[in-house]
Amino acid sequence: MRGEISVFRPVEAYAEAASSRTHGVVAFISFCVFVGTIVFGFVPVTREIETSGYSTAELQEATTRSEVDTILQAFEPVMDSVVLLSVLDYVFIVAGFFLFFSLHSLAMKRLAFDARLVVVPKLGMVLTVCSRLLDALENLWVILIYSNPDSYPSALISLMNTTQSAKWLVVAVEYPVLGVAIVLVLLARFTALFDSKTPRL
Repeated sequence: MRGEISVFRPVEAYAEAASSRTHGVVAFISFCVFVGTIVFGFVPVTREIETSGYSTAELQEATTRSEVDTILQAFEPVMDSVVLLSVLDYVFIVAGFFLFFSLHSLAMKRLAFDARLVVVPKLGMVLTVCSRLLDALENLWVILIYSNPDSYPSALISLMNTTQSAKWLVVAVEYPVLGVAIVLVLLARFTALFDSKTPRL
């Protein structure tokens, strides 16, 4: 168990640092910021950027310098919106981090009776750290590219593509793990499935 304790100690410390009520408040506020950033930020700003004929998603998926340069040239009239979208992306990342961490913290508290079940939200928190770091890095590579359109290193394109692929691989696991954690909490709360509760190790 020593390896497990050392790996999960930081997320355990986060969950134990506040009460369920506090984590609930943080989750609510984070959710409002998370959704608000999408509805009032990403949607209108992305529409403005798309008037150029391209989107930032297409920039992130571009694999050659010529493709990137073509998109950057088209972005020139809407560059302020591109910059704003990058800022909003970091707001989204931070809000998502606290939202997922608080939800998993609540799940950990509810599942603390079983050392095996509680591993699910712990794993979810680790995946959240990985996905948010990858998202932040992907955004950084994009910023470095459009902030220096004439002489950015071509290696940034590969870094952008690789980071984006890695991010989506992690996200593909991260969201289902959160779903599983929530289902386990609901089963523990409203069914007798875990009546024979094992003590936490």
